[in-house]
Amino acid sequence: MKVVVLNDCAHVMEDLIPHLLNEFDIEFIPRSRSLWSKTFGILWKILRSQGDIFHVSYSLQDAYLANKLKHLDILHVHGSDVRWTLHSKKYGWIVKSNMKHAKKVLYATPDLEETVKKFRQDAVYLPTPVNIDMFTPKSHYSKSPKAVYFKLHYEEFPTKLRKVLAENNIPLTIMEKNVPYRKMPETLRRFDIFIDRFTIPSFSKTCLEAMSCGLATIDYRHVENFEERVTFLLRNGVEECTKENQSILEKHDVRNVATQLADFWRTF
Repeated sequence: MKVVVLNDCAHVMEDLIPHLLNEFDIEFIPRSRSLWSKTFGILWKILRSQGDIFHVSYSLQDAYLANKLKHLDILHVHGSDVRWTLHSKKYGWIVKSNMKHAKKVLYATPDLEETVKKFRQDAVYLPTPVNIDMFTPKSHYSKSPKAVYFKLHYEEFPTKLRKVLAENNIPLTIMEKNVPYRKMPETLRRFDIFIDRFTIPSFSKTCLEAMSCGLATIDYRHVENFEERVTFLLRNGVEECTKENQSILEKHDVRNVATQLADFWRTF
């Protein structure tokens, strides 16, 4: 069976594909955000592609073109396409059209379920994978834990949390520039605590990767009790607190997610 994978989001398919090649013939067609790549470039690549299944990440032009030119078998929605673009006057109709015409729909985080199922009751949750071979645990922890937060365009860092960190002498680094994916593990391992997004009630992929690198987290679960969470981390020790992540990581282990996706592909 040949599967054409169009586009990617946060390296999800890049992580999964190596674990699927033993069974499936996969043509991976990523694209950049350049004007040519996301317009005529992707159009030409779709026209030239041939496959039994078309699996398309993100619910915009790639999926729309696949539906018009080939067949939209699997639409894999990841986040902003459903959280924001869906409600856009300019592009919302594309997202809705893609969800309507796709044979099957996957969604990447639990918080998307309510919105996605308004359009597709049959949509299936596929957990965001973590490449645990790449994001390996750090070897040592700082005596005074250091925290990191990656700046996001859709939220401001909570003032209350900034104050709590300062009161507990936890230095905070806010990363404002994009870190290349291959350099992300070494970047994360420089820190002990990862601070995730708070306005979206699910773990970001970077948060899951930080867990895999052995960082403790402050995330959406702690938005109402920053002081309690920081106190807990300091009292129990950051390294000890990372053990709470193991059950989460098992669910998101790229091998387990790849097995689920293989089962899904076999239904065609």
